[in-house]
Amino acid sequence: MKESRGGFDKTGATQTDAKNFKRDWNAFIGENDADMVIEKLNKKKEYFQDFSFEYSVGNDGKLTGLFWADEEAKRNYFAFGDVVGFDATYRTNKYRMIFVPFTGIDNHKRCVTFGAGLLSSESIESYKWLLHAFKSSFGKEPNVFVTDEDPAILQALPSVFTNTRHRLCMWHISQKFTDKD
Repeated sequence: MKESRGGFDKTGATQTDAKNFKRDWNAFIGENDADMVIEKLNKKKEYFQDFSFEYSVGNDGKLTGLFWADEEAKRNYFAFGDVVGFDATYRTNKYRMIFVPFTGIDNHKRCVTFGAGLLSSESIESYKWLLHAFKSSFGKEPNVFVTDEDPAILQALPSVFTNTRHRLCMWHISQKFTDKD
């Protein structure tokens, strides 16, 4: 609000009020943040017929995996999902979970999102779970998956997508050449 209105003096709240609100909000959420996300996604699934999501919980009761795809992502997949790329980020969020977007290219050479996931680890089993969630959400396999050389992905992909070819990302290959110079 401070940014959009031009300062704390124009928001009707002081900087201390904003800090207190953030503190109280974080205390309210506490350890229930994953539960709140699951509840929100369940409600979305209730209201939107083509929305899908899956999640997994570990033995300790903590969220280990989450996958979601909305109706626009599904329309994109059925129009442009012949080739799907995915690359995991390295724990760049507050929860130290790995973000895995599934993307493709449309007719205008723009990136489109088919779905996304969060994983607590980059294990073969985690990737298998995520790929099964992707497959069950869309019901059809892409012709090609493009990934980096992550060993866990290399083992998980062929066990879930038996009719899909796997190709390595050209950017990752070209990086290897520049490293060798």
